[in-house]
Amino acid sequence: MSFLAPVFLLGLAAIAVPIYVHLIQRERKDIVAFPSLMFIRRIPYQSVERRRIHNWPLLLLRLAALALIVAAFARPFFTMDAIVSAAAATGAREVVILLDRSASMGYGDHWTRAQDEARQIVADLGGDDRATLVFFDRGAEEAVRATSDAGSLNAAIGASSVSSGDTRYGPALRLAQSLLGRSDRGRLEAFLISDFQRSGWQRQEEIQLPEGATITPVQIADIETPGLAVSSVAIQRATFSGQERVTITAGLTNRGPDPVTLPVQLEIEDRLAGTREVTIAPNASGSVTFDQVTVAEANLRAVVRAGTDALPQDNTFYFVLSPSRPLSVLIVEGDQVSSNSSLYLTTALDLGKAPPFASATVAASRLTSADLDGRSLVILNDASTLPTSSVRLLEAFVERGGGLFMALGEGSPLGGDSPLVPGALAAPVERLTLRGGTFGYLDYSHPILDEFRDPRSGNFANMRFVKYRRLNPSSTDKVLARYDDGAAAIVERQVGNGRVIAFTSTLDAAWNDMPKHGMFLPLVHETVRYLSRYEEPDPWQLVGRTLDISAPVGAIVRQGEADAGLGTSAVVISPSGSQVTLGQGGAASVELTEQGFYTVRLSGSGNRRPYAVAVNLDPAESDLSALPATEFLASITHRDAVTEAGGQPLEPALLTPVEMEKQQSIWWFLLVIGLLALFAESVLSNRQSNRGLGTQ
Repeated sequence: MSFLAPVFLLGLAAIAVPIYVHLIQRERKDIVAFPSLMFIRRIPYQSVERRRIHNWPLLLLRLAALALIVAAFARPFFTMDAIVSAAAATGAREVVILLDRSASMGYGDHWTRAQDEARQIVADLGGDDRATLVFFDRGAEEAVRATSDAGSLNAAIGASSVSSGDTRYGPALRLAQSLLGRSDRGRLEAFLISDFQRSGWQRQEEIQLPEGATITPVQIADIETPGLAVSSVAIQRATFSGQERVTITAGLTNRGPDPVTLPVQLEIEDRLAGTREVTIAPNASGSVTFDQVTVAEANLRAVVRAGTDALPQDNTFYFVLSPSRPLSVLIVEGDQVSSNSSLYLTTALDLGKAPPFASATVAASRLTSADLDGRSLVILNDASTLPTSSVRLLEAFVERGGGLFMALGEGSPLGGDSPLVPGALAAPVERLTLRGGTFGYLDYSHPILDEFRDPRSGNFANMRFVKYRRLNPSSTDKVLARYDDGAAAIVERQVGNGRVIAFTSTLDAAWNDMPKHGMFLPLVHETVRYLSRYEEPDPWQLVGRTLDISAPVGAIVRQGEADAGLGTSAVVISPSGSQVTLGQGGAASVELTEQGFYTVRLSGSGNRRPYAVAVNLDPAESDLSALPATEFLASITHRDAVTEAGGQPLEPALLTPVEMEKQQSIWWFLLVIGLLALFAESVLSNRQSNRGLGTQ
């Protein structure tokens, strides 16, 4: 036994106090009534009796109470060696085999060696032993549960293969903790077979194996694991002769000690589009750029291949190419407004590049359902009152997910009862004095204003408004901006699946100078992106991400190919050929677990080209640097129970004194027993005192 705070043991000196008290000789006096003592000489009483302890039980209680309380403050604990040896038992074993099948285990013969190690562990099982086989990458899966059947264990090991998942040790160790914690066997053992990839361990994870359990790391890794990987792809777009052309640049990483020279190929739709030879220095990164290629169709499947080595999976990089389709914006103007009323607006839209915007203009009285087909956004720019049929078309457009922006000048295009108007409109307010009003409040937490949170990106303080409409929003509407007099300037309302934003002034220079301000262009672009629900398309995903139905549907909407008959279900086909149905009673989403191209066939899409999703390995899987087993398992409790494959203890293996004392908490029990001893001492002392008074 050891003590965390041994200085408190000095308090044991206090046990001398009750001993001294018990050694004091008490005088026994019998009171005799006598008429007078005036003629009697006083003679001091002297006892010649040898002093001795008369009440041993009471003394022992007092000594025990003091000793226990002092020991509790000293924080005693047993070393883990003593605990493990006391907890060690003989008999049948509960064995958990954790077999790493992450992508990094595909390096060279690592996977074959790992399977052989697992078979050897199965061969060493006794007749009464029971084993559970667990495969893990980013997650953990029980392949064979608690069995003594070596045949089923070996069959599962032989049928297993390396996955595309990245390495995560936490889920596997937590599963082992659960399996061993539920076992009733006397001996608890776990075997971790892995390359111990450094990137797979999160140090903040706390894994606590059951007391007495042992874990044996089986490291499958070479001293050097050189290799070259394609780590990324960059796509640069340009327009030439009315066609979009892209330049592909592939990033490569050489993690070996020698330079690597090899050809790198670009394939598009299974056709060779270019080859470049590249040399990458040792332990360095480089890049290779291919000639421009024309992208005329959506969802073109492209692959960059950089030779092959001991880990061939990371020598291939998959991505999807699609032409940039502009967001289609329809501007609805009033019938009597000036032909230049939308000049500033259309100029701002024409300057958009990421994404580009394609705008068209129509008079309010001529709006038809055909004008809304394929549109991402409708802008009512100081439009006059629309016919009821046109208002209903706009309401249906927004409810389906379209965006609507209203610049409210003199006209009231939708009338006061339309659900698209975020509040009640009132007459215009004129602010002709002091050069007009300004913005007094802006909600920078909103997506359209978040880009301007940093003052260095510009500000709206210099914008002047000499005239604007009064708008009283409802409690469910969101005010994004107010003028300096508190009046609402920009208000948002959610209608069905769509969004509506109302601006209470104009988008020309008639009521304000905002179109001439430097912030006008970026504000228009951010607003259009937000209302159109634009998201930058991802050319590829990483293994482990999730795909739901909104991703392919959203991509087709952005490409301007969505139609009213587009269904809300899809069949997803993995690179290996397995199928999953999303939506309409099927799964809500599918996890992307394989490297390669997933094919998504949308219901109601007709002959439209299938949507493709490219999936690649996590770049961290290409970094094969390994952790020493002792460092990897350093945060697992009962680390003295960690052994090498040969059965020898790993060093260092002991917990720190603070960790051991914290787990045992012996002080708490000592303190409780000491307090109970004090209580018993008080009861016994009171009884003896009462008994002495009774005899007198």
